Amino acid sequence: MLRQPIVCVLGHVDHGKTTLLDAIRETAVASKESGGITQHVSASEVPLAAIKDLCGTVLEKMKLDLQLPGLLFIDTPGHEAFVNLRKRGGSIADIAILVVDINQGMQNQTREAIEILREYKTPFVVAATKIDVLMGWKPQHSTCFADAFMGQRKEVQDFLDTKLYQLVGQLSEFGFSAERFDRVEDFTKQIAIIPVSAKTAEGIAELLLFVGGLAQRFLETQLTKKEEALGKGSILEVKDVRGLGMTLDVILYEGTLSEGEHIVFLTKDGKAVKTRIKGLLKPNNSEEVKASGERYKKVKEITAAAGVKIACDHAEDAVAGSSLYEFDERTESETADSLRKEFEEIKIESSQNGVIIEADALGSLEAIVRLFEAEKIPIRHAGIGKVTKRDILEAASVTKIDQLLGVCFAFHTQVETDVQAVSKVEGVKIFEEKVIYNLIVNYKSWRDEKLSSERKEAFSKLTLPAKIYLIPNNCFRVSNPCIFGVEVREGRIRKENRLINGKGESIGEIRSIQVEKEAVDEAKKGQEVAIAVDGPYFGRQVNYKDVLFTDISQEEIDLIEKKYLQSLSEGERELLTEIKKIKGFLSYSF
Repeated sequence: MLRQPIVCVLGHVDHGKTTLLDAIRETAVASKESGGITQHVSASEVPLAAIKDLCGTVLEKMKLDLQLPGLLFIDTPGHEAFVNLRKRGGSIADIAILVVDINQGMQNQTREAIEILREYKTPFVVAATKIDVLMGWKPQHSTCFADAFMGQRKEVQDFLDTKLYQLVGQLSEFGFSAERFDRVEDFTKQIAIIPVSAKTAEGIAELLLFVGGLAQRFLETQLTKKEEALGKGSILEVKDVRGLGMTLDVILYEGTLSEGEHIVFLTKDGKAVKTRIKGLLKPNNSEEVKASGERYKKVKEITAAAGVKIACDHAEDAVAGSSLYEFDERTESETADSLRKEFEEIKIESSQNGVIIEADALGSLEAIVRLFEAEKIPIRHAGIGKVTKRDILEAASVTKIDQLLGVCFAFHTQVETDVQAVSKVEGVKIFEEKVIYNLIVNYKSWRDEKLSSERKEAFSKLTLPAKIYLIPNNCFRVSNPCIFGVEVREGRIRKENRLINGKGESIGEIRSIQVEKEAVDEAKKGQEVAIAVDGPYFGRQVNYKDVLFTDISQEEIDLIEKKYLQSLSEGERELLTEIKKIKGFLSYSF
């Protein structure tokens, strides 16, 4: 017997992942078959009868004999759900749907999703969504894409194909060969792209058919139920439920679990804990909730693949994203070792000067650590749970060395009021996010803003490299102060900058700068201005066509080269080297 495959939906934010899941559920419910959908904890089951009802004509054309009992869709879409469906060596998701807005194509989170799918070696199809908003598209009120496509004008069909082949090209950048589903020649070598609309349900039939068909054809071994197999699952979330206390939302991917049996799972301190199942709960449908007032009903047994809520002791200590096993004395030691290794396998190159990360689940933490390492952001500590006062104090110690790394990240985890108060006192920034990709985006934005602000403040105090040319016939006063016209050939000059000539001799200090008789604080490359300089006598220390330079001290040069060199233009960097040479700061070795 085959179990139903576990299907995950991934993609960029706002590309319609949740809307697509809703469309699949609503279309299944609207199916003529009774019980068009079964609700699980954190999952929705579309049974075979509903799929056959939706895909009848397409099934006949494809001559496909579906034997799967149905498809189990994980209700929580996105990378976070996917990476938290963990087992040793990969994800428990059997197949994935990568959602891409046909109008926008690949976005940053799409690329991140592809990398995650590739790392977990998970087969996937592409749902090219929002075909209903393509220019000129006329909805055909059919769940079948083939029928909807035939009802479009030739130019609309061509426009859709153009968009699809842009997507094919973008997928090829990741090493994937792809094609529209009805043009695929070899499903073992090509990714199927299925155009769909969550709004009109066009293409939903082919999407369900191809997800089910591909899973049945290529994943038969892993979908075959093993007799007497011990229950194995993945803890998707740990939730506090009124009247039940802390519970575990589990996706069971193998075997059976029964009320009263013992299970083993990982705790936050990295240890395996054994406990008894007090209750297995499944959601009531809306009618049952109205009748009983209860959101959940107890069941005696649950068989894979399924989503279930488990009430048990020590649930509050469980680690979301870790495996859960039915307890067996024969494999007790092996199970405990396997659970411990799950945590140990998240390799973190710890750095004394690095950021602090706290996440809600093991899979999320693993994905975040991998993302930060790819961005070369050093990590001091990464753990599961809430941000604590200790985390803040650790980050504060880092700020004394590097302000940009003395920060905390809280992913899908609460930051208590007292911890926020400590962070304000210590000057530690906390990034709270529910989308993995946004952690990096928001951190980079904050870092760039801090660097820009710091650079602006530093630049307002530093003497920057500048070169000026004395314009002929533009002396307005010969001394006390000497006033003459200059062209700024490179860099920028400011009031109070000291000037030197090409021999390194001091000329004097700029008292004021004027542009068309208006006083300004600085002048940049390309501007012609009049400057008043204390010190020189025109015709002696300075003269027409002279070239002067800003007088930069060794300390300022060292600071610029250490922290702000990349903020200078190429011309300014070359000029800095010239000024060092004039002042004798360059050392030569032969």
